[in-house]
Amino acid sequence: MTKRAADGSVVKKENLTWTDHMDNVLVEALVKEDQLGNRVHGTFTSQAYANMIAGMTKEFNRPITKDQIKNRMKTLKGNFSKWYDMYRGTSLSGFAWNSHTKYIEVEEEANPDADAFRTKKISNYDQLVMLFVDDRASGSKAETTKEKNARLSNPQKLK
Repeated sequence: MTKRAADGSVVKKENLTWTDHMDNVLVEALVKEDQLGNRVHGTFTSQAYANMIAGMTKEFNRPITKDQIKNRMKTLKGNFSKWYDMYRGTSLSGFAWNSHTKYIEVEEEANPDADAFRTKKISNYDQLVMLFVDDRASGSKAETTKEKNARLSNPQKLK
């Protein structure tokens, strides 16, 4: 993919292939920024992104952008949602989290859609739960982070 810079020159956009190690570093950075208070109402602050960009760029000895971090967070959150729904769904029969192997164990007949989870290690499951489980919208009172932030920023709606 190519883009044009302000001066009209062509800038190539390099795709980033994330490794398990890179995911681990990102999740650790997300947890750290959350613990530092750089996550407000479920949204990471500009300072959090600046810290993560600096740390990950240094760690991987290559430039990491805010968009790359946000896109990977979206992927991690989406994958987590699938795992969480399957494991914590209405029917837990046939599913078990093995904290030693870091795999969700699935009985053969439990769910044909779960085949992929038999071979996908979830190294950061506990951290992902901490980061993303509260963002899971369900039920009649569910709201997105954007909706929650709008509600909290409008004092008239809080009454």
